[in-house]
Amino acid sequence: MPSPNTASNRSAETIQVGRQAIFDRELEVFAYELLYRDAGGTCSFTDGNMASSVTVLNAFMEIGLDRITGPYKAFINLTRPFFVDMPPIPFDRDRVVLEILEDVNVDEELLLGISSMAGHGFELAMDDYSFQPQLQPILPLVSYIKVEIQPGGMEELARRMPELRATGARLLAEKVETVEQFEQLKALGFDYFQGYFFARPSIVRSDRVEEDSAMVVRLLARLNDPDVPMQEVIDLVSQDPGLSFKVLRYVNSAGIGLRSKVESIQRAVVLMGLSRIRAWATLFAMAGLGNRPLEILNVGLLRANLCERLCRLCKTGSPETAYTVGLLSVMDAMLSQPLTSLMDQLPLSDDVKRAIIAHEGNYGQLLEAAATLERNEWPQGLCADIEPASLVEAYAASSESAFNAMNLLHDK
Repeated sequence: MPSPNTASNRSAETIQVGRQAIFDRELEVFAYELLYRDAGGTCSFTDGNMASSVTVLNAFMEIGLDRITGPYKAFINLTRPFFVDMPPIPFDRDRVVLEILEDVNVDEELLLGISSMAGHGFELAMDDYSFQPQLQPILPLVSYIKVEIQPGGMEELARRMPELRATGARLLAEKVETVEQFEQLKALGFDYFQGYFFARPSIVRSDRVEEDSAMVVRLLARLNDPDVPMQEVIDLVSQDPGLSFKVLRYVNSAGIGLRSKVESIQRAVVLMGLSRIRAWATLFAMAGLGNRPLEILNVGLLRANLCERLCRLCKTGSPETAYTVGLLSVMDAMLSQPLTSLMDQLPLSDDVKRAIIAHEGNYGQLLEAAATLERNEWPQGLCADIEPASLVEAYAASSESAFNAMNLLHDK
């Protein structure tokens, strides 16, 4: 969190935005919950004040919902006055799910407002439901029930699953922190899952997965070796039809903005630079594994773009190196191997390795700042003095760039 002196300099109207993925049973992203806090680092927008809710909605509208959530639905927490007074919602109803907070005061006025919202075609969700009796009148009116998973509470949850299923709502498990929990909740019949379980470094282990991972690591080692001649990098990428196709398609995409078509990897290296082609080839090589949730790649792309932008804002180091640090920070989750082991296999500088493994040095501080923004907090250290509006824009632009890259990766 920012220091008091830093926080006092931030505009009270500045809202830090973030997101957390919501997955379906196949580990495909279904939606994102939007996260937000004020410039002082607190979530005071849930204080029951109508103006606060409107401020949040307007902020997401101004930033651009598509930049934060891409083509996916957005779950947004809103307070009681919003459902009672029903101000205009600046988003298409098929783009948002409105969450009702668990501490809401339930009465006829609230139920009437919720019913009216549902009648106008908005999907609603009951947040943090744990079988509170006072919330039960709301359940027939919502499309989703979000159940916060409690440590050691799986047996009790299993016993009460018939109650949840009887509501007819789709069931979403929150705070799913391990792969084991995901599998248990999936077996119980939950429809959606939210938490950091997807980024854990092991879901599937098999000889084939290990063989594929080893091949990718060998390729990454050559791609990222600073002593490898440029021509060898060009040959490495060019000799893999799938890899070269994806790199060339990315180079020629509208987001890159080149005026003429690039038809060879050699030309791409000349125009874009060796370090950027290396980074993209690294990304596409990891994407080719196909056995991990795609959201890990999205996180890596978001971090890479965010580290690069923060590097430029801080005016320190190489933006290209910062990009690589952000991208490679998800290798453990992508390849199901410890970061220390992976770093031993890659010919990266000690500064880059320390940044990725321990968040040390300037590049490590940039990576830590990116991870802090992902957690919907204001960064400290090297990035503490960046203007809040610049941080928000950096996050939104990085998120947008990540979605654009994912679209190119997977033909969406």
